[in-house]
Amino acid sequence: MRPSSSTHKSVNSPASWLTWRPAVIRTIVTGTGRSTVIVCCAVAAIAACSHRSAPATTSPPVAAGIDSLLVSVEDVRRIANFEYLTPHAHADLRKPSQGDVDAPGPCRAVGNSDLTFGNGWSEFRSVGYGGATDDLEPGGVAMIDEVSQAVAVYPNSSTTRGVLHQLLSYVTACTALHDTNYDFALDEPDHSTLRLSSQGWSHLYRAKSAVLISVGVLGLEPADRIANTILQTITDRID
Repeated sequence: MRPSSSTHKSVNSPASWLTWRPAVIRTIVTGTGRSTVIVCCAVAAIAACSHRSAPATTSPPVAAGIDSLLVSVEDVRRIANFEYLTPHAHADLRKPSQGDVDAPGPCRAVGNSDLTFGNGWSEFRSVGYGGATDDLEPGGVAMIDEVSQAVAVYPNSSTTRGVLHQLLSYVTACTALHDTNYDFALDEPDHSTLRLSSQGWSHLYRAKSAVLISVGVLGLEPADRIANTILQTITDRID
C-alpha cells in the first residue's frame, strides 16, 4: 500500500543510483501520457550569466566529518512520507563514479559523476535510498522510488563556486544538444543553487562554504519539495 500523500511514477527496471538522468524521467512520463519540460536556451544563458563569486574560506566547514552532513534514511522516509526506502550499498561511495558513460559529452555531468564534482575535492561521500512498493501498474510493472545525496569538500569556497559554475556550463551545453534523453528544465533559484527538473524528477546542487551538495529525487511526489527539504537540511549542517 502506498502512502496517500505520495504519488509514484512507474519504470520498467530500477534506475542506477549513479546514472540517474532525464532519460529515466522521460520513460516515466511517456508511460503516463504526460510531456516533459524542455529547457529554453535563453533561460540557460541567463543562468550562466548570473553566477556570482563569494569570499574564499580556508577553515574546515564540518568539524564532525563529512558523514554528519548526510540525511539518514529514517529522516528521508519521514520527509518523503514513504516508509519503504532502504539504503543501497552500491550508492555508498567515497569518490564520484563515472556516471553514465554512454551520455553525450557534457550530459555526463547530470546527476552525480566525476564530471559533476571535478578534480579539486578533498573529501566525498554519497548515499542512495530506494524502494519499490507492493503496488503494480497495469502489466505488472513495479513502481520505483529513489533519493540520492552527495557532498564534496573543497579547499575553500572560491573553489566550490568555481565547480558549481563549471557544472552550470556543462548542463547548459547538454541542453543545447537537444538530446531527447535529456529534456529537463534548468534554472537558478538563487546565486548558489542549480535546479534540474522534469515530471517526477528533481535534482538540486548548492555551494555552501567549501561544500558542494547534490540531492536527487525520482518517482516520489512532490519531488521538488522533497529535494528542497533534504537540501536545506544538509545546508543547515554546514558551518
